[in-house]
Parts: sequence; structure tokens; C-alpha cells
Amino acid sequence: MKKARNYVINILLIVGFTAGVLWFTLKDNFNEVMGILTQVNFGWLIVIIAIAILYQCVIGWILTQLARISNPHYKLNYGIVNALVASFFHGVTPSASGGQFAQVYVFKKQGVPLSDSASVLWMDFIVYQSAMIASVFILIVLRFHHFYTNYSQFFVLVLIGFLVNSLVIVGLWALVRFPKVYTWISTTGLNLGCRLHFIKNKEKALALLKDQLDRFGSETSKLKGHRPLIIKVTLANFVRLALYYAIPFFCAQALGLQVSADMLIDCMALSAFVSMINAFIPIPGASGGTEATYVLMFSTIFGKLGATSSMILWRFASYYFMLIVGGLTFIWVKSRPAVTVNKMQEEKQ
Repeated sequence: MKKARNYVINILLIVGFTAGVLWFTLKDNFNEVMGILTQVNFGWLIVIIAIAILYQCVIGWILTQLARISNPHYKLNYGIVNALVASFFHGVTPSASGGQFAQVYVFKKQGVPLSDSASVLWMDFIVYQSAMIASVFILIVLRFHHFYTNYSQFFVLVLIGFLVNSLVIVGLWALVRFPKVYTWISTTGLNLGCRLHFIKNKEKALALLKDQLDRFGSETSKLKGHRPLIIKVTLANFVRLALYYAIPFFCAQALGLQVSADMLIDCMALSAFVSMINAFIPIPGASGGTEATYVLMFSTIFGKLGATSSMILWRFASYYFMLIVGGLTFIWVKSRPAVTVNKMQEEKQ
């Protein structure tokens, strides 16, 4: 009951922050933005929705491939269902913190043991985080001079977001690979954190650090034993990111904004930059901050009216629509009986 109440409160926060940002961005040119939105091309709108769904299907395929390492009979539709449920819980919990717990629940309902589901999620995190860092780095390099020269006030935040995301995976790798780094963190680092009151319980923090590093080391070793699969999954993650980053470009096409094919990279770069900045927004779905950041970023190429109207379409397709689909999928999953390993094998046959 308490969890349900928390989700309701989070949804109300999402609606509230979004409504506030929409009011602020639309108060001076509501009629003009609505005029652009009413001219939406429904053919392009279908394409946008299809891309948003395909994005979730790619995630489902990735989860399926990783799950089959330990559970060879795991089915693709199971992976897609898992991805859809995760999209809902990522969207309604602060800093997307509830997604993995929901995925473990779905894996269990699908006949995947707890230890295997935790392994899948760790491998997915490692490969996705690595691919995301690489893709954003490429986009930063391609468009660094242009955006830093013209919009340096935004780009500094992007670089900070990129560094924070990079430090997560690089830091874990360094802690596992270099004992001296782990020794420093587990002694001087924790002591410093206690003095600054960032860490309340040193022993608990040390135990958590050791557990996370053991898991990270175990999963990276497992990944090394499945190189062909990991190459495929890594490429799929690049496709996954490219689909998501490209959605604003197709939103502009749907609204008849003046965009050409050579602006696709700019749109993908700005979309990636929005994601980097939103990593600092702890509100469920990064609501409010996402919309405001998008308008600020995309005003540089679409203009204020184009950025505002495309933001509404982009946010609906990439977030609210998937929130609805994911929520309905979770209700369906809860109503279904749990799948045993033997039943999974029978269904596969």
C-alpha cells in the first residue's frame, strides 16, 4: 500500500512539474505552438511512435540475449515485456531507481532465478553504460567546436554530465583492476566521506562497495567468455541509442519545421546532451527539467516555437506514451501466473 501511494505521489509530481514547465513555455505563444501542433503529419507521427516502440524492442532483444547465457529457453517476447515494465518504473521513480527492481520481479515471474536476473542486469548496465559513453563522446567530438563556440553556457553542463557518467563505469573498472585504487577508496576515501558527512555508516558503505565490486568483477569476467555475443549486444546498444537520439529530428519532420538531412547529427547530439544534463535531475522522469532543457537546447536550431512544439511531441512519444504502455504491461504481468523453468522449456519446444 505504501509503495502504491509513493507511485501515485510520483505521478502527481510528474504531472505537476510538467504542467508548470508547459505553462511557463507556452504562456507567451500558446496559440502559435498549438497552431504548429495541429498541423502534425500523421504519417510521421506513426513513424515516431514506431521508433519509440522499436527502441523498447531493441532493449528487449538485448535482455533476451543476455538472459540466454544462463537460461537458453528465454523468449524474445519475455525480454520485450521486461523492457516495457522497466520503462514504466524508470519513469515513475526518482533517478529511475525503481526500474531494476521491477525487472527482477518480471524475470522471476518469467522463470529466471534471482541470481541470473541480477547477473543479466549487471551485464546490461556494463555494456549499455560503455556504449552510451562511447556514443556521446563521438557526438561531442563531432559537434564540440560548433556548440561550445555558440552555446558554451549549455555545453559546460553537458561536459560535466558526460564526466559523471564516464566516472561510474571507469571508476568501477579501475577499482577492480588496480588494487591501490580500491585500497585508497576503502580507507582514505571513506574516511573523507565520513568527515564531510556524505557517508553515515563506514562499515555498511565498505560492505556495499565490496559487494558491488565483486559483482562487477564477476560480470566483466563472464562477458569476456562470450565475446561474439557481447559484440552483437554492444552494436544493438548503439542502435538503441541512435533510435532514441534521433526522435527529435523526426518530430521536427512531423511538424513541418525547416530541417534537412544534414541536421540529423545536430539533433542526435542535442538529444544526447539533454540526456546528460537530465542525469542530475532526481525528480521522477526528470520531469520539468527535461522539458526545460530540451527547449533551451533545441531553440538553438529550431527556434523557440519549433523547440517548444517539438518538445511536446517528443516527450509524448518517448516518455508519456511508453509510460502508459509500460504501466498496462505491468498490470498484465501481475495477472499472469509465474512461469517455471520446465514450462519455459516446453513453450520453447
